[in-house]
Amino acid sequence: MILRLIGGTPMRGAADTTWRGAIEDVDAYDLDDDAARVRILAADGLVISGGVDHVLLGRHRDALTGFVRSGGRVLVNGQVVKPFIDGLAAWRKLEFRGPQDVRPHPVFPHPVWKGIDYRDLHYRTGVPGTHSYERLEEIGVAGFYGRGYHLDLPAEASLVTGIGQYALPLDYSYPLGNGEVLVHGGNDLESFSDDGYSTRVLGPNLVDWLGGGVRDTVELKPAGPVAAVAGIRPAAGARPDTAATRPAAAAREAGQAAPRIGLLHGGTFPALRTLADPALAPYRLESVYLPDADPSALAGLDVVIVSDRLHQGQLARFVPAILAALQDPGKTVIVLGENKVEQWLPGIGYSFRPTVFWMWRTGEDNGTRLRLPEDSLWEFFTPWSVSWHHHGLLHPRPGARSLVVMEEDGAESGSLLYVDEVNQPARLLVTTMDPVYHHGSGFMPGASQLLYSLLRWVTATHAPRA
Repeated sequence: MILRLIGGTPMRGAADTTWRGAIEDVDAYDLDDDAARVRILAADGLVISGGVDHVLLGRHRDALTGFVRSGGRVLVNGQVVKPFIDGLAAWRKLEFRGPQDVRPHPVFPHPVWKGIDYRDLHYRTGVPGTHSYERLEEIGVAGFYGRGYHLDLPAEASLVTGIGQYALPLDYSYPLGNGEVLVHGGNDLESFSDDGYSTRVLGPNLVDWLGGGVRDTVELKPAGPVAAVAGIRPAAGARPDTAATRPAAAAREAGQAAPRIGLLHGGTFPALRTLADPALAPYRLESVYLPDADPSALAGLDVVIVSDRLHQGQLARFVPAILAALQDPGKTVIVLGENKVEQWLPGIGYSFRPTVFWMWRTGEDNGTRLRLPEDSLWEFFTPWSVSWHHHGLLHPRPGARSLVVMEEDGAESGSLLYVDEVNQPARLLVTTMDPVYHHGSGFMPGASQLLYSLLRWVTATHAPRA
């Protein structure tokens, strides 16, 4: 039995990567349930998706480490912020200027990569045969596979894949007790198993490797008391909890000049890296970690940012508080992409469209159009910040201002970003773009520009409204 621990909302339209049932998806929060944890730790192999809550995993570090020591095999995807299995190395962003700086190189063989042409990892576009390798090199389409490296590898680690001209450690494996940990520091490795490329063998290779461990019989103990949130420090200047329930208008009357901005998140690596970004320190972002936070804390915020790709179960607990915030004329609520807003924001429709990942490099026209050039929002946003890619179309309520739209066959078909100041007392901005995910992943400069622009806009324009 091979299980994959999953976390936030998956990208709609993404290909199935369970390979005809060989891998079973399990909600990572099931680790908090004693009976479910016993089943998870009885698996032959585990895949940890890059979208899993790292704070949660840190709380179960002893159990995950014990799983490997007893003979289990684990694939760890994504960027490790704080180690949650003994021996894991921290990920570091690679400063790169072109495709050669992020080119993956095979270093030592590993059965998971057997039969794979590394060019198919480097130049993956998602559409086999779209461009030649030479054309992809020319236009700089590369970087999905990895954009960083690891420091301080375990002493017995074997480097599988190096990145860039110095072959810095990207993929590595190491023995731990009777088991083995395999680490891929990028987008989920299993997602690269594409039928149109040599990477078609990656999925079967991975399944064979994960199922090849020899497990010992171990005693699975119940989890201990939940510790304080690890790996999340309050933003510089964050207010004490005693202020968490103050109404936003009252906070301003007390002399608070800058708005209190809270980021709702689920402890994933992009969110943790975003909160730790020194460039964002002036905005004094306050961490609202969904599994631990009290929804009533939103009452004390001036600005509520619902981070992208949140775990739907964790988000559901906060929906009533978000809807209550929309009734406060002194608040701004920003809802980012891949949060299934049509299921909980009143009157909002949604239409799926496939994501065009590379239009920001290839220059192809994906139908994105900017509207209302006289709107004050454009004092803070550039075309580049809103035209890198999107995750479907929104259909807002009448009266909302759609500033970024999709045009298909000469007609507008939906909104990619809109502001609504008429259908509820609060100011509401909703987009299908996912800037926290990409900014925290160190990928797509336009996504970082959007995040910075949102914070500049809301800081400069936020004020009580009747």
